[in-house]
Parts: sequence; C-alpha cells; structure tokens
Amino acid sequence: MGESTHMIGMTKIALVSGQGDNSKAFISAIVIREVDLQNNEQLRFAGTVEFSESVRRHIRRTILPIVDHILKKLELSRKGFEISAVNLGAASALDVGVTISGLSGDTAVFIAMLSQALQIPVSGEFVTTGHIASPAGDISAVKGIPAKAEAAKNDRTIKHLIYGDLEKDESLKVLSPNQRNRSIDAIMAVSDSVRTKAVSGVGELIREIFTEADIVLASLKKGFFGISTMKDSSHDPISDTIKFLVDNNEKRFWNALQRYFSTGEHEKAKELLQAFAQFFVSKQRYPKGLGARLHQLICSLPPAVRKLKIVFPVLDTGSCLTLGQLAGNVDYQDVLTLLDAAHGKNMASHVETCPDSKPLVAGTSDSDCVVFDTVVSQIKAQALAQQVGIPIDSARGSYILRSSTVETYEEFVDVIEAYFIHMQRYISSSTDKVEDMTRARTEAIALLQRTFRDKGGDLVAFAGAIDGTKGGMRTVLDALTEQYKGEKKEAYIELVFCDAIEALGWDERVRCIRGLVKRAGHCFPEEFKNKPPERFARNYKSIFRIYVKSLDNIDQFLRTL
Repeated sequence: MGESTHMIGMTKIALVSGQGDNSKAFISAIVIREVDLQNNEQLRFAGTVEFSESVRRHIRRTILPIVDHILKKLELSRKGFEISAVNLGAASALDVGVTISGLSGDTAVFIAMLSQALQIPVSGEFVTTGHIASPAGDISAVKGIPAKAEAAKNDRTIKHLIYGDLEKDESLKVLSPNQRNRSIDAIMAVSDSVRTKAVSGVGELIREIFTEADIVLASLKKGFFGISTMKDSSHDPISDTIKFLVDNNEKRFWNALQRYFSTGEHEKAKELLQAFAQFFVSKQRYPKGLGARLHQLICSLPPAVRKLKIVFPVLDTGSCLTLGQLAGNVDYQDVLTLLDAAHGKNMASHVETCPDSKPLVAGTSDSDCVVFDTVVSQIKAQALAQQVGIPIDSARGSYILRSSTVETYEEFVDVIEAYFIHMQRYISSSTDKVEDMTRARTEAIALLQRTFRDKGGDLVAFAGAIDGTKGGMRTVLDALTEQYKGEKKEAYIELVFCDAIEALGWDERVRCIRGLVKRAGHCFPEEFKNKPPERFARNYKSIFRIYVKSLDNIDQFLRTL
C-alpha cells in the first residue's frame, strides 16, 4: 500500500496494543468486499483477525444502517459486505494480538464500506480513527491518540490523520482531562509531518477522504448523477453526507474534465466522458448542450495544452452517434458540434482571445503557468529522449551491417542511403517520411555532409570506412545517428514552441513569461524578476531553453549520487 495507492473498499486504521505509557500502535487496514446477500444476511467477517462480539454488534446496529440509509437516498439497493483486516505484519513484529475489540475503527469501517458500495477509491495516504457514536452519524473522540499519531508519523505512506474531534465537550465522556490534553499535544507534535484533521460527523469525514472527481465518476457509473436533495432540509451528519455525494455533480463533471485535459491526463478524461455518455444512454435522453459545452471547454484551453496534451478523439464516434440517436430536432446541431469537439475539429483560434475574456492583469495566476509548464514538460531531456532519442537509438540498434568496410564510394553512399531509409521506416511516427528513393539518397548525402562538416568532410568518413579503422562503417553510422538525433530534437523543440506559443497573442506571451517567473523566479537574478515581463516576451525561446537546460543538469547530477 504505497503512498500513491488508491484502493476501493480499503481504509487504513491505527490499532493500539497495551495501555497507558506502554501502549503501542501500528498501521493496519480494514478491507470490505461486496458479497451476495444470503438468507438476508448483510454482514460477515473473514480472515485471521478477530472482531470482538461488541464490535460486530456495533457495526451491524449502527454503521451498516447508516450505509443502507445513504444507499437508499441515492436510489441504490442495499449491499452485502464481508469485512476483514490486513497488513498486520507490524502486529507480529510487536508481538501483539490481532483482536479488534475497541470502537476506534468505526470511521475506517464506514469509509471502506461506503467506498465499496459506491466504487469510490480511497487514498492510501489517509489513516482514520474515531467512534461513530450514534445512528445519525456523529463521530466522537477515542483513546490511544498519542500512540496512533506516532504510528502515523513513522509510516512514510501516511500523509493525513483524521480523528474524532477532541475539542468538543463530549470528548470528556471518553477521555479524562489529562488524556485529552495529552492527545491534543500529540496531534500538534506530528502536525509538521502529517496533516491532521478533526471531524465530528460522517459528512465531514467523507469530505476529507473522497475527491470530487471520484465522486462524480461514481455517480455516473452507479446512476445517482442528477439526484437532488433540495427538498431535504435536514442538517444531521448523514444528510450532510448525502448532499455532498449528490449536489453539484454536473459542475464537478466539467471541473474534473477541464483539470484532466489541462494536466494531460487524457485516459481519465476519456473515462469520465465515456461514463457521462453511458449514463445518458441508460436514461435514454440526450444531454442538452453537451457538444457546445465540450467544444467550448476544449477551445478555452491554451493551444499548447490542446495540441500537445490532448489525445483525440476524446469520445469515440460510436458513443457520439449513439447519443445522437437520442437527440431531438433542437439538438441536431449540437450533435454535430459534439462530433467536432470529440475529434478536435474546427477549433477556432480566436476563441482564446474572445472579447468577453478577462483582461490581462498585473498579478499572476496559476493559469498563467499552464503554457510554461506544458512547454517545459515537453522539452526536458527525459521527454526528448522518449519522443526522439529512444526511437532513433532503437533504429540504430536494430540495423545490422554485413561488413564494417566498403570498397567503393558508391557502395559507401548505398549503405548510408539504406540506413537513412531504415531510420525513417523504423520511426514511423516521424513527420518527414521519405516519398521516393531519389529524395532519400539526396537527404542521406546531405546528412552525411552535415555530420562530417567539422571532421574533415565526407571523404574522411569514406576513408575510415575503406580501411575499417576506428570501427569503420559502424562508427560512421553512429556519427550519423547522433547528428540525426540532435537535429530531430531541435525540430521537435521548435514544433513544441510553434504549437504552444507561436499562435498566441502578445498578451498571452506576456502571461507565459509571468508563469515562468512564478514557477522559476528563484533561479533568476532579482533584476530580472523586477522588470516588466513584456521586455522578455520576444526572447521566450532562449529563456525557456536556458531554464530547461539548468533543470536537466540538476537531474543529471542527482542521478550520479
């Protein structure tokens, strides 16, 4: 369970062994699986970990009914669950028992159960502890906080510790004044390394753990997208949970989609769009204005993002046409717009500078950094190696010479030409494919001349290929490969600049420089940061290259340590 792990039906928990100053805690996890309902039995326990009878009874009588109530409000059927605990290696190392007898795991059981029921993943960076004290979903404080906080701090995968509110007067019903003060001190002591958060109800709990993007995807797949809670005026923790799960999901959908597009997470964007389309197909209705809104969203992205980070189509043609079959007369034009948007067609460049767009302001926002971040990510050494270097090196590695020497200049040129064609064919994604053999020979000779221009010329290369000294023909091909690779990297960088920045207006280029200052201003002299960005907007290529070169040098140095 690494720190980037997101699991469905699994939540980390801190379990305590011993009492008082001798108590020790270790990180475990509650795991919930959905099982078929048999004989109307909703809950069963499995695994080697023992759950005391009081814990089982509390889960059945308090936690499970809360989950059932939430599912009912979401118009979903109740579920059957199997509960177990895992990752108890620490328990064995500490020579402690594996019986869960307290109620401090309530929050972990609830989150894991709801995660499984709604198919919402939970990050492995969270650990929770707290007692769900009432059928309304109130969460109260528990004992053992100092040991649990220390366990969370010592576990490198834990970034968040969520616990029952210690500041409420009700906590004194569980903790003595001294225990509460020690717990508060322990929370403060670990706050530098672990983000701590007190919660008093299940609504607050899920707001901390479930992301809005995951909720909206679950709402589409499970079918509770579009449900409204406007008629429900309740303010208890369970009602708060339901409202958080169903309110504003359409807004969440568009926000998540924009974020995925902006950050280049095209697989997540496609999954979200596909779920959206499938939801409306299941409802047998066309989502009003989908084409126009999707087209507007994609057009509103910086050209750098749209051209370099979005992989079209973002929604397959079949799904678009299936939705189109549900459209009424007033929606036909929107269906055509949807097809254009899905395939990246008719993206007018003037959209980015439309009259009602916000004027350029003196301050710098995160949006000003989007183009800068995109360009840097595309022209760093690692990205260039992936896009250009590795394919060309693979082409060289797969080319086998019958001999390292040649006898005539004609044979020498024939080998160069054949290898040039091989590189072109091998890197099939190249934009400059050879169209005929005459052009191939001309371009191969030109590459040879550029490669050995400063090394004595092509005749010197030919001489080495005749006598086979210093590797003969193999060395010649190695030199051609390096020259070709360098040129292709430069061409790729220029293409990135062209796609990302050349089409931008002056104001957008100035914003791009502001983004550079915001992201990397610490690398530049004070006089640079204090001058107006307009002064440097015309020289953005040189500034970008210098900055990226410094990043590559640092990366290379760190790899040697």
